[in-house]
Amino acid sequence: MAKDKRLKILQVGSANWSENQEIPENMNWYFSPLGQLETLQETIEADEIKTFTAVLVDSPEGLEELMAIRECLIPHTVFFDQTIKVSDESLLQFLKEICAVPTDFSNQGQLIITLSKALFSGQYGDKLFPFRIQANPNFTGQVTYHGYESVILSGDYGQEYTPVLDWTYNIRASKENPIELWLEFDKDETCECRLILNLVPEGSVVDIFKTYIVSEEEMRKGAIVLDEDRTFLLSASLEMKGQGKITIGGLHQRLTRFQFGKFVLGGGILHDHKRQEVNYFFYPGDFKPPLSVYFSGFRPAEGFEGFGMMKALGTPFLLFSDPRLLGGAFYMGTKEFENSIKNTIQHYLDYLGFDNDQLILSGMSMGTFPSMYYGADFEPHAIIMSKPLANVGTIGNRARLLAPEVFPTGIDVLHLQTGRLDNDGVEALNQKFWDKFKKADFSNTTFGLSYMKDEDMDPTAYEDITKSLYYSGSKILSKGTSGRHNDDSATATTWFVNFYRMILENDFGRKE
Repeated sequence: MAKDKRLKILQVGSANWSENQEIPENMNWYFSPLGQLETLQETIEADEIKTFTAVLVDSPEGLEELMAIRECLIPHTVFFDQTIKVSDESLLQFLKEICAVPTDFSNQGQLIITLSKALFSGQYGDKLFPFRIQANPNFTGQVTYHGYESVILSGDYGQEYTPVLDWTYNIRASKENPIELWLEFDKDETCECRLILNLVPEGSVVDIFKTYIVSEEEMRKGAIVLDEDRTFLLSASLEMKGQGKITIGGLHQRLTRFQFGKFVLGGGILHDHKRQEVNYFFYPGDFKPPLSVYFSGFRPAEGFEGFGMMKALGTPFLLFSDPRLLGGAFYMGTKEFENSIKNTIQHYLDYLGFDNDQLILSGMSMGTFPSMYYGADFEPHAIIMSKPLANVGTIGNRARLLAPEVFPTGIDVLHLQTGRLDNDGVEALNQKFWDKFKKADFSNTTFGLSYMKDEDMDPTAYEDITKSLYYSGSKILSKGTSGRHNDDSATATTWFVNFYRMILENDFGRKE
């Protein structure tokens, strides 16, 4: 018997929405009238339902009934009418622990359609890189390319909007999974830009069925969501007027979850005035200490990594990923960019009611750097790392000459963070880390270091870190694995998880 892959939607309320609305084919609709909890539990057993894809609730009584089927609820998937006022403390705590979402229920039909498209499994995002942008041959100004980082146009664009560049490759979007777009750009106030999006039906090369003209103001409001009733190819170009400089970065596209999250339900995106992004996702776990923060490593695909690994530990956790350049830029940026990361960590500490001694920062490879960099701000209970990297300037410098095949993106990172590629830039980027790291009080912090004995990306990282911590009073647990940076990830990862479990068991009384 074929497995039913339809979305399992539970609606709890006084009236069944499916009697007045057409339910999309990809949904399996379950209705539970108020006060019929036993019947609902019988249905769950009969249909062998482990979890519901989403739950819709339009009354306080319905929310209270959910407490009895908590094991069937996934965080961020309970949507309740935003007009409901909840005053009961135990119910408020329950909603907090399952990350229930206040939602506009005023248009039931539209909400159901939106959810049918937003509740897909998995995640997907990528981007069109700036080096694949073609400048208009008629543009007489200056055009400068900086690899995966940006293309910079400077000159006079005229008094009317004129095309100045276009992206070589098209983007495909299916009617089942609408997409959203986000363009990185920063420009002078003396010029204006707008994005032109031409939509062509799949299978056609010339029949444009819709054109979107997206103003600067619209781009600044948020991502551009393209929800069409057909599968299409999208071609993008940029028009400018006035004069001055504009810096164009990646054109990001991802499967949209509309208002319910980024990449995954409950996922979020932080960005600065340059429109550079960092992604985050909070999972409440058992709501008991500690809060474990995990920074993704180098990741060309956009989205989150480490969910299964972190969920298995049982703690509340927070995932971060850096979608800039080819696969990340070490989570550094403008003051605004870095503060947004710190504020998000602090927000979830407050949300959980934890303090800094109930915080663990962690990551692998590129993700180790922010674990230490932001660890210097929080001075947490522990910092756990696999394949630690500290000297980002050195990594970029080695990518030019000494180890060009190991991590070429290091050159882009060096230029993005400093605007230069010389020795002064290398030293400045290294010192940005060490100036901060050495000022921190790590006397109550445990470091778990799973390092490579023949590290070739940042050869002195392990030695530099341990030397810096020598008189700090911190506790260091370390394990070396033979090989270079990209060798034997399985062993390095195993030790990373082992350090986590040791600290959770010894310091927080957690056992598997």
